[in-house]
Amino acid sequence: MTYLALNSIFLGAVIVVGFILRKQLPWRAIAGATGVLLVLTAIFDNVIVGTGIVAYDENLISGIKIGFAPIEDFAYSLAAPLLISIIMALSKGTSWKR
Repeated sequence: MTYLALNSIFLGAVIVVGFILRKQLPWRAIAGATGVLLVLTAIFDNVIVGTGIVAYDENLISGIKIGFAPIEDFAYSLAAPLLISIIMALSKGTSWKR
């Protein structure tokens, strides 16, 4: 399975749940956090891939890169703010105290 296929499955699931909960989610905050994460990912992933700390199998990536980092490496930056917001929306009203 390619990284793009794996990312598509995970991102697709997060987007579907986000669509279902769309009225409960703070979209402006999600957009801001996503933007910051994408910039930081572009910087730091280029460093770690460019220096050889992390390497990707060329047969498993799409070939589209931002600098040295394959586009698939940015999936968590797209998913994390939305997924965290979904978890927070679902936990509202839940008491975490024991």
